[in-house]
Amino acid sequence: MNNISGLLFLQAEAAPHKAALIQSGRAVDYAQLAANVRRRARFYQDKGLRDGDRVLVFVPMSVALYEILLALFYLGCTAVFLDSWADRERMDGALRAAECRGFIGIPKAFLLLLRSRELRRVSVKLFAASTGTAGDIAAPGTEETALITFTTGSTGQPKAAKRTHGFLLEQHRVLTKEMALPSDSVDLATLPIFALNNLACGITTVIPSFDMRRPGDVDGAKILAEAERCCATTVTASPAFLECLMRAMTPGRVPALRSVFTGGAAIDPAFARRLLDAFPGRKITAIYGSTEAEPIATLPMPELAECTDIRRGLPAGRPVDEITLAILPLNVEIQPSYTPEEWDALRVRDDAVGEICVAGPHVLKEYYHNPQAERENKIRVGETTVYHRTGDAGRMDDSGMLYLCGRASTLFRDASGALVCPMILESILKEIPGIRAGTVLRTESGVAACLETDLPEAEVEKPLKEKGIPFDRIVRLPHIPRDPRHNSKLDYGALRRLI
Repeated sequence: MNNISGLLFLQAEAAPHKAALIQSGRAVDYAQLAANVRRRARFYQDKGLRDGDRVLVFVPMSVALYEILLALFYLGCTAVFLDSWADRERMDGALRAAECRGFIGIPKAFLLLLRSRELRRVSVKLFAASTGTAGDIAAPGTEETALITFTTGSTGQPKAAKRTHGFLLEQHRVLTKEMALPSDSVDLATLPIFALNNLACGITTVIPSFDMRRPGDVDGAKILAEAERCCATTVTASPAFLECLMRAMTPGRVPALRSVFTGGAAIDPAFARRLLDAFPGRKITAIYGSTEAEPIATLPMPELAECTDIRRGLPAGRPVDEITLAILPLNVEIQPSYTPEEWDALRVRDDAVGEICVAGPHVLKEYYHNPQAERENKIRVGETTVYHRTGDAGRMDDSGMLYLCGRASTLFRDASGALVCPMILESILKEIPGIRAGTVLRTESGVAACLETDLPEAEVEKPLKEKGIPFDRIVRLPHIPRDPRHNSKLDYGALRRLI
C-alpha cells in the first residue's frame, strides 16, 4: 500500500458501515466516505486536475475537508493545506510558494477573487461542495508529494513542509503504535493530522463544533455534550482546548473517556496535575512534535505531574523508537553536512542545554522549493541521514528523558552569565496570584517582564523578585498574544511588536 487513500479503501472493505466521521450529529460511514472520495477524484479529473498538480485547499476541518484531501491523494495531486485562521496574505504566500494550479474552497473563500491576484491566476477553481460520479484511478507512488503544509512562521516566513505518500505512511505507522487506540475508539479530534491518521486506522473521528479560527474561544459545555452524545472514548486536542473543557466540567461528573492526548505546546507539571484531577483514572499522554516531525517524544501525564523542579526544563518524554535525537551547542555555527565522526564530536554531553535535532523516517527531509530553509534547518550526516533542527532548546538526562527549555532563539544570558529560559519562567509566573500569563524578553533597553495582569506594578514587583524572575522593567498587558494555531503558546514575535 503506497497511498493513505488506499488505506481508507481497505477500511471501507473491512467495515463498510462503521462510522468514519461524525460532524454536527451526522455520521458518514467508511463505505460512504470511500465512495465520495472516488466521486470527487473523478470530478476533479474531469475538471482538468492531473497527477502532480498542486491544489490549495481552503476548507475548515470537516467531512468535506477529508473527502477533498483523500480524493486529491487518490488522483495523485498534491494537496496544499492552509489553516482555517489563515488570512489573504498567508493564502497568497501559499499559492506562490507551492505554485498552485488548482484551488478548492468554501463559497466565502471565492470572495477573495476580488482582492487576490494570485488566486485569479489559478487555472482550476472549484467549490468544496462540488462532486461527480465514481471511477477508479491509478494511485501514485510513495515518493510523490501528497501534502504540503505550512509552519506557523513564528520565527520568520512560513515554510512549506513537503510530505510524500511514503512520509505520511511512516507517520501513520508511528502514531498508530504510540497512541495504540483500540479499534472501537471514537476520537474527538481537533488536530487535523490525527483525524487523517484515524481514517487510515479505521477509527471513528468526531469533528467538534467550534470555530478553529479562534482556538481559545471554545464553548466547553457544548463540546462536552457533543462528546457524550457521540460516545467519544478519546480526546486529541491542544492544551488550550482541554483548558476550556476543564473549565466547563461539572463537579463530580467526568466525561466517559478512556484516554486523552494533547500536543502543540509544552505542558508544565501544574497543568498535568489538573488534567489528572479532571480525568481520574484515564490514560493521559503528552505528545511532543512539530510540523516537520510528529511525534518526537511522548510522556505519560503521571510522570510529568510528579516533576517537582522545572528550573532546568519541562519534561517532554522519551523519544519514540523511530527518532534519532541529537542536542547541539547553542549559538554554534552549523555546517550543512558532517561525517558521522564529526557529528558525534559536535553533540553536547553531560545533560547540557542545546538545540534539539531529530532524524528518522517520519522526519521531513526537505521543504518545497525553499533551498534557504533547507540550508538553515536541515543537516546531512553521512551518506543518507538528514537531521532536522527543531529550533527548540532542551537537554536529555541519563535516563533518556528529554526536557524542553523553550525556543532556542529566546534564550539569553543574564548579567551574571546564567542561562535564562523564558518558557520555563512562564510556568513559574503563572503560579503568582493575579498573573494570568507572562514571560521575559531581552530587549535593547534590558530585560522586560511582560505580564498579562490587572494588578498594579507595585503588587507584582515583590513576587517577581521572590520567584527569582530577572527583569529591568515590568510591562503590564491586558492580553499577551498566543499562537494562532493552538492558542497554547505565547507569540514572541507579536509580543515584541506590541511592546
